[in-house]
Amino acid sequence: MGDGFGYGRRSGKLAVVGLRENGVRMDPLFVDGAGGRVAYWVDGQGECVVLTHGATMDHGLFAPQTQELSTWYKVITWDVPAHGLSRPYDGFTLNGAADILISILDAEDVAGAHLVGQSMGGYISQIAAMEHPDRVKSITTVGSTPLKPSSFSKLDRALLKLTPMLLRLYPYDYLVKAIAHQVADSDGARSYALDTLTAFTKGEIASISSQVYSDAIANSTESALPVPAFVTFGENDRTGKVAEYSRRWAEMDGHPLYVVPDAAHNANMDNPADFNKALHTFLQSHTRGRAPGD
Repeated sequence: MGDGFGYGRRSGKLAVVGLRENGVRMDPLFVDGAGGRVAYWVDGQGECVVLTHGATMDHGLFAPQTQELSTWYKVITWDVPAHGLSRPYDGFTLNGAADILISILDAEDVAGAHLVGQSMGGYISQIAAMEHPDRVKSITTVGSTPLKPSSFSKLDRALLKLTPMLLRLYPYDYLVKAIAHQVADSDGARSYALDTLTAFTKGEIASISSQVYSDAIANSTESALPVPAFVTFGENDRTGKVAEYSRRWAEMDGHPLYVVPDAAHNANMDNPADFNKALHTFLQSHTRGRAPGD
């Protein structure tokens, strides 16, 4: 993966940090959360788009979008608490992360933003929209599912509870390689996923997964999102029932749906060209002033 962004292996537990086109590292900004500092990055001007990564990834997941989107928008990427440069962090929850997302908007004097969330990031975006509808203009989900009780059958709930325990049973090297292979299809996206996963211990991966699953169920509601939504997932997404529930969500609530070709769970990184084009089209229909294609 090129596009002027760094995907090199890191030392210790530092997250991937995006590089500008000229190769100069973008210094992170920080806001204070209840459990520690949270890192974020800003680039571009215009209406604001916030990109939120999935569990055990970091803001580098959206490197293929940041450079292109910043031509037209003010783009904010961030490391969710307990991830990337937002470590260490005590007491990570999805609701706490949604509150910090709003805190970042406050710090940047942004009244409202378009939220794009991959997997866990889609949950955080939905919670932010439900709890702060006046601050969210639209939501785009990537390989995520709706926070609806109907998305979690009794069997689903049982399996979700077992998943963190099962993760602890696998040898570490096998575990991180298996996850990287599952969430991505392209060599570059798999390399990024593996590199980011190795910043975590097996216990941390299991703990984050457990928190995400329990918080997703705790926040489930049949209430429709109060903002426009765009549902996307990769045609080769092998993560749980993402494809099934995404299709059902779009059909039941009338949201536009886009299946990203030649892409798995991290669809925006597997196939950035097609994903970016679809995202541009959706954002253009919900923004004022200059937008892609103008």
